[in-house]
Amino acid sequence: MCACCIRLISAPRARALAVLLTAALMCACVGGNGQTGMSNTVPPINNTLAVIVDAGPSGGGGGINHAYVTVKVCAHGTTKCANIDHVLVDTDSVGLRLVGSVLASAMVALSSEVDASNHTIEECMTFGGGQTWGPIGSADVSLAGETAAGLPVQVMDDQGVDAPPPASCGASGTLINSVAGFDANGVLGVGVFAQDCGTSCVNAASAAPIYYGCTAGSSGICTAENVALDQQVTNPVWLFASADNNGVIVELPNLQNPNGDLTVHGTLLFGLGTQADNALPASGLTVLGTDASGNFTANYKGTVLPSVIDSGSDAFEFDDASIPPCSGPAFVGYYCPTPAPLPLSAVNSGVGANSGSNTVQFALANPDSTFIQNAVAFTDLGGGGGSTEFIWGMPYFYGRNIYIALESRIAGPYTGPFFAY
Repeated sequence: MCACCIRLISAPRARALAVLLTAALMCACVGGNGQTGMSNTVPPINNTLAVIVDAGPSGGGGGINHAYVTVKVCAHGTTKCANIDHVLVDTDSVGLRLVGSVLASAMVALSSEVDASNHTIEECMTFGGGQTWGPIGSADVSLAGETAAGLPVQVMDDQGVDAPPPASCGASGTLINSVAGFDANGVLGVGVFAQDCGTSCVNAASAAPIYYGCTAGSSGICTAENVALDQQVTNPVWLFASADNNGVIVELPNLQNPNGDLTVHGTLLFGLGTQADNALPASGLTVLGTDASGNFTANYKGTVLPSVIDSGSDAFEFDDASIPPCSGPAFVGYYCPTPAPLPLSAVNSGVGANSGSNTVQFALANPDSTFIQNAVAFTDLGGGGGSTEFIWGMPYFYGRNIYIALESRIAGPYTGPFFAY
């Protein structure tokens, strides 16, 4: 699949793996729900953040099926803030990661987290397309009317101003710290876990460490170490002060043209069953509990595979040698069935208490022959030959609501972690 696929794949516990939004629009989101005048009741918190699927930021390579939001980021405890546009929404990773040069251009400098020896805490996190490297900074982050104060975020060091990564991180040119690496100015991970690593990075030694303590500067030396939960990269929803801290809903409409749209507008809602606009359906909801790796299961042609609903993947990803790959240069690594569309199905089943089950019918098109040139949003796009998982990527989001509940948080009659639709 494409190099920009960002599924978080190596964290010891979790998956750990149209137009530019204007500053005026972002201020309207941050400012509240638009109500004015006196009221005897506390108005609901604005929990709705605009999502756009488009060609991405100017420094990117023009990705496809990427859902973006604008994030307000402030240096913790200060008024030094900036609205960072084109931050990729990723339901299969945890935490906010921002490209260092983008923050520098916005003149927002985040103070780095340090360990007991006053060494800067840095992280090497592996995604499907490569690895990120950089320090953990402290930020006050606003998403619509919600705020996560003192949020640990990763600053992806694309400028080489911090300590260089260890030899195992970014080997063979696999660092994707830049805007071009993600086709985004950052990644907003709103998966099912609170931190990107969790308790396995607090005490136990790891054969594949992700956190390091580093001496200062571009010539610094880094040593693998354990990190407390409150210093790990954290899901911003987990730290919301409001009741909207139990999960999110991703809402995207059907495409206007089944062969591709130039832009798609949707919504990222915060909270599950906490306000009038985020109620869980009274019936017909399939709830898929996840395991310790954030997976439910998918049975595809008799093979049971770990599965996830992942907005950070641009296609349905699974291995099927019977489907021919594309031969054209535009869609290398994707499937090009002939004849098309090719009807398929898989059975999703939840894990643990939330053991819902549902058969999903889907189809694959032939992108070489049917997709509209210059379009960026596509349904019926598949690939991932050789994959050992079944990934319900961005095509699965169009035309439905996807509910993601955080671990241990209550959402109506259910307790996370789970995906639902």
